[in-house]
Parts: sequence; structure tokens; C-alpha cells
Amino acid sequence: MVSASAAIPGDPPAEGSPAVPVGSPLEWTGLAVGRRGAAAAIPAAAVPSAAATLPLVLGPSGVPIPTQRYVDTVMDWYVLPNSPGGVTTPQVVFTPEGLYPITGVKSLPLNTSVDQGMKILSDILDPLPGGTPTTVFGYSQSAIIGSLLQMGYISPTSPYTDPSPAIPEQLTDSISFVFVGNEMNPNGGFLSRFPDLLLPSLGIPFYGATPEDAYPTTNYAREYDGFADFPRYPLNILSVLNAGLGIVYVHTKYAPASNCQTFCLTQQEVMDAVELPSTSASQKYYFIPTENLPLLEPLRVIPLIGNPIADLIQPVLKVLVNLGYGDPAHGFTTAHQPDANVQVSFGLFPEVSPLEVLTQLVAGVQQGITDFFAALGPDGSLAREISAISLPALSFSPPTAEALIPAIQHAVSAITNRISFSVAGLYAALLPTADIINAIVISLPGYSVNLALDGVQQILRGDLIGGLVNAIGLPIAANVGLVTTASLIGVLVWLQAAVAVLLPNYVIGT
Repeated sequence: MVSASAAIPGDPPAEGSPAVPVGSPLEWTGLAVGRRGAAAAIPAAAVPSAAATLPLVLGPSGVPIPTQRYVDTVMDWYVLPNSPGGVTTPQVVFTPEGLYPITGVKSLPLNTSVDQGMKILSDILDPLPGGTPTTVFGYSQSAIIGSLLQMGYISPTSPYTDPSPAIPEQLTDSISFVFVGNEMNPNGGFLSRFPDLLLPSLGIPFYGATPEDAYPTTNYAREYDGFADFPRYPLNILSVLNAGLGIVYVHTKYAPASNCQTFCLTQQEVMDAVELPSTSASQKYYFIPTENLPLLEPLRVIPLIGNPIADLIQPVLKVLVNLGYGDPAHGFTTAHQPDANVQVSFGLFPEVSPLEVLTQLVAGVQQGITDFFAALGPDGSLAREISAISLPALSFSPPTAEALIPAIQHAVSAITNRISFSVAGLYAALLPTADIINAIVISLPGYSVNLALDGVQQILRGDLIGGLVNAIGLPIAANVGLVTTASLIGVLVWLQAAVAVLLPNYVIGT
């Protein structure tokens, strides 16, 4: 979706990772129309004659046109390892990749952006010769686009109905997909956790899951990525908060920039990813562990003492956060690991052994104490931060009389431009705030009623206890998870506004 994109000031923008796009929805729409007209077909010369695969590379939310570094990274890390017959030159596919309000208050909402992206990708696939080995690489929102093409989804609001976007028949036996940060990840995708939910004010349909066994698919998800690894048990608010910050810190780093500083994925970590069980021989789902909790990252930015304190509490806090998932992938060996290609919606309570939880908490206390004193030691984070402190050099030269007037003029222009930019940033945050409140006050209560009615129907079928628990518990769990996440997005919107006021030249990105 993100993906989403926003970063805490000081977290550098990543090349080709989700970021805030520049321009209006009209500009993106114009580019999309131009692309559809110009890219009527990839030239036949670009299509391999042997078994080599033609890669089509799409960007994430906020990155309609991926950079060359992004293309090189995703090809080396994800596409080539899953292309046993080799590949030809990758084709970069423009898609709008708007995700209002995360990618900006003037960007496209998710449903409109996805509808256009599906049409663009479908138009590029349509003229390829029959049997052309083709791999579509999708990251975040472009993984949604690929997933919806797989399921033959027809948007109720899309103008593209004749013909509707689809995978062309001549490629059904030769096309495959590689996804990272997929919001439709069957077990963990934010858009698959809450079936049948729609947030019209934000333009966010919860599309469901990537089809179980439609096309060969390789899917990579990072632990604590709030869009691809959302908690199964959202009553655990610590887990939900951690996932929300994971959207900022983890979801945006599947193809990190060279100057990445935090939660930077490496190629070795991708190679060491854990394959999860799947009922499909053609679909592979990989899980990439994340060492640190995103929830503690704001604490770690506190100079000197932040890292030692975070190291002290992280082992215990991680056990509590992982209870929001309650499966072996997140450390509970006594629990059941669901098949990764089968949709798993949200639930109430994890089915884990209380003894294992207690054992892990005790071990976490011991580990936290050890990590705390290590951070204070001669080779710890405190010593490294102190050694890195340096005072900036100060210099000042007064302007000459001849340069004084131009300097004043420049200062006047800079001040008025900054005030204008800052005010625009502040009032721009009002509309998305109203849309988020709309979703919480209007859409979520309707969803809660439907969940409660599902529980009543369960009671009428004879399951009195189970139906009663679900009728009461599921609406509460859904609201805890969704209201918390929506509120974090609201905070992000106002953080963007604050950055516009305080740091007008800083681009919020990842």
C-alpha cells in the first residue's frame, strides 16, 4: 500500500521504497493514460525465444516509476533466485501508486490507484506472444494489483470494464508472480485480516487474500511489517501498535537505499528466509525475521540512554507482542502454524501454551538484563554514541554593503514561502483527519454490527457459547485493531504537517 510511506525525521529516504509522490491525481492519471497509449506492446524483439523469463517490475505506493537501483536490487534479491531459466532485460512498469492520505493529501486513494494500475499492467501483458515466460514483481500496492489480476477481480467503481483488466489467456500457463510486502498476504496481510470491510471515506477496500492456488507465486513478508504481517489477534494492542510502526520502519525497507540506517534488510536475510507451509505446490511463502521491535524505535533515538533501556525491555516486550500472532513463525513452538496460502482472518485469543509463554517471559527478563549491561559496556551502544560525538565548526562572515539588499530580498522571499508552505501543510491535514474520523465513526460501527450478527447466526445454529463469544468479542477485537491503526495513520498525517512547518525542505519518505 504503503506502502505506505513515512518516516520519522532522521530516517533517510530509501531509493525505490515507498515514499510520498509529487504531483496531483490529475498528473498521475495523465501519465497513466499516456503509458497505456505508448506501451501498447513490448516489442517482439524484447520477448525471449528460449526459456528465459521476461520480468515486469512495478514499484510500491509512492513510487510510480522505480529507480534503477530499486530495479537492480529486486532483480538480484527476489526475481533472479526464482527464475531458474534465467531472465531477459527487466521492463519497468509505471503505475500510479497513490495511497491517500499516506502518500499525500492530494494523491489518489488506494481503490482508484489500484484500478488504474490493473488496467496498465493488463494492457502491457495483453500483446505478449502466447507462452511467453513472464514474471510480475510487485511490492506493496503493486502486489495488490498482481493479486487482483490473479483472482479476476472487477472493481465496482472502475471505468475499465470493456474489456476489464485480466491476465490474457495466452499467458495463463507461462506467467508467475513475485511479491514482497503484500497487503493481501493470506496470513498477515492487512487487507485480508478483516474480510468484507470497506472504508469509503479513505477509498480503501479490504480486498481479501491472494488466491490460494491460481498462479505460481513467491511471496516474501518481513516480521512486524504492519501491512504484510498484521497481528492475527488485534485485542493485543501492543502487537497492533508495533505493527503500525512496522509500516514505517519495516514495510519500507524490502529494497533499502545505500544510506539506510534502521531495519535495513540484507540480501543474506532474503536468502535465509523461512519457507512456511503451503497447500499449493506452485505457491511459496517466505518469512523474514526482524531482530528489533519497531515499537521501541522511538525510544532508541533518545541519545545515550535510549538503546540500553530498549535492550533491557525488548526481550520481554517481544514475547507480549508475539502473542498477537500466536504461531511458530513468531516464536511459539506449541502453537499451530497455518498454511501460508490460505486466508486467516482475525481472531480473539491465541492458542498457545501458558507454560511456554511463562518460560519465554522468564528467559526474556534474564536476556534483557544481559543486553542492558552489554549496551553499557566498552563495546556497547553507549560507548559508540559517545565516541561519535563531535562539535560542528562555526563560521560567520557579515554581508558586504553591496550584497545587503539582495540578502534582505532573499530573506523576505524565504520567509513568506516558508509561511505559505507551512500553513498549506497544516490545513491539508484537516481533510484526511475528517476522512479517518468518518471511517471510525460510520464505517467501523456498521462492520461491527455485521460481525455481531454473524455471532448471532452461529448461536441460532446451535453453538451458543462460541456464538456469544464471537458476537461480543469479534467486534471489540476489530475495533481495537482498526481504530488503533487508523489513529496511527492520523498521527502520521499530522507528523507530515509538522515536518512541513519545521523542516519545509524535508521529504517524508523511507
